[in-house]
Amino acid sequence: MNSPLIAAILISTAALLLIRRGVDVRFVLIVAGLIMATIIGTPWVILDTFQKVLGRGDIIGPICTAMGYAFVLKATGCDRDMVRLLVQPLRRVRWLMVPGGVAIGFVTNMAITSQTASAAAVGPILIPLMIASGYAPLAAAGTLLLGCSVGGNLFNPGEPDIVAIRASVNVDTGDILTAAFLPNMISFIVATIVLTFLIRKLKLWSLANTVADTDETPITRPMVLRAFLPPLPILILLLLQPRFNLAPAIFEMYPQGLQVSSVMLLCSGLVMLVTLKEPRTAIAHISRVTIEFFEGMGFAFAKVISLILAAACFLAGLDALGAIAKLTKLLSYDVTVAAILSPVITWGLAIISGSGTAPSVAFSQAVLPGVVATGAVSAAILMGVAGAIGAGLGRTMSPVSAIMLFTSTLAEVEPKALVKLVTWPIVASLVSTIVYGLVVS
Repeated sequence: MNSPLIAAILISTAALLLIRRGVDVRFVLIVAGLIMATIIGTPWVILDTFQKVLGRGDIIGPICTAMGYAFVLKATGCDRDMVRLLVQPLRRVRWLMVPGGVAIGFVTNMAITSQTASAAAVGPILIPLMIASGYAPLAAAGTLLLGCSVGGNLFNPGEPDIVAIRASVNVDTGDILTAAFLPNMISFIVATIVLTFLIRKLKLWSLANTVADTDETPITRPMVLRAFLPPLPILILLLLQPRFNLAPAIFEMYPQGLQVSSVMLLCSGLVMLVTLKEPRTAIAHISRVTIEFFEGMGFAFAKVISLILAAACFLAGLDALGAIAKLTKLLSYDVTVAAILSPVITWGLAIISGSGTAPSVAFSQAVLPGVVATGAVSAAILMGVAGAIGAGLGRTMSPVSAIMLFTSTLAEVEPKALVKLVTWPIVASLVSTIVYGLVVS
């Protein structure tokens, strides 16, 4: 092992320890990358990388507009309408509340890619309902946490993990979503089954209580219409793929299919029209929705794009020291090793950092281009998907993740107890992802 590689390991370890101690992850990654590049005598590489990523419209556009759309849904109440519509059947079948609640969080996270924002939309409705139905607050918290954090976001074309895979592999978003469908669903189903079993085994629910004091908002036609708006961009982007050829006129203008940014912008306009209550308030309504859209874009830039920028700088430092080439060679050489390490590496990093985005995006940017260069495009996609799933699982059981802290606070339970409850479902889900990778590779 040469000296630069040893330096890369030592600096990376120090960076993880600093992140664990609460130092801002972006500062740590940028400085670590700068130190590694300086060792080789090329510190300007970090500045060049920062500027390059800052101008990547294929990354910044989809992520920022997806978050802008999420802010519009929240401001207009469409996200809550979707949750109410999904929760309504659970009131009559209490034994389905754990798998049903997890599924509701999963679907919500498809439309709202921020896990904490999804929990904020689902939690105030789901948690009181579960507690009133006889479930312990810890069971309700575990249901909300697992549902909103275990992978629904990977079905949204604007999700940073998916965008990073697309940018690294240079294939259609539809191909990535197709490749992600089966392993992500298996991961989700396994985690849900294990959590449901644990809650029953630990006796975290009772049939003695009855549903009361919960949100009984009646379902109306306008509510149903608004409830279908959150997943609308996803449906449009999935259906209007060139390979389906459902809209030839559109494909003449956009041979590669509609851009994520365009769909998010158009759907935001549709939400603006559908949620307009009175013509006399049109100006105020239009202004409010417009402001929320751009506030969401700014939030995405500050919270997500900044992580991607920092991760890119860190990777540039690792690349300068030769660590990226070593890791890529290792994963490309043995499919078994790749199937195991792809989700495990990101899972471990996500537990430590509390972020699922940074490890997943960093992994895709670091490893996938080198794998693609060998001609193994399909393998690169599967590795990127496995890395994204692993990162999401690690975030879900991280004691310092935003959604863990939010959910435990909302349900008034200890974060340590919540981590303990979801550990086995997450580990089982991680194993299922590894097994899937071994079978298909």
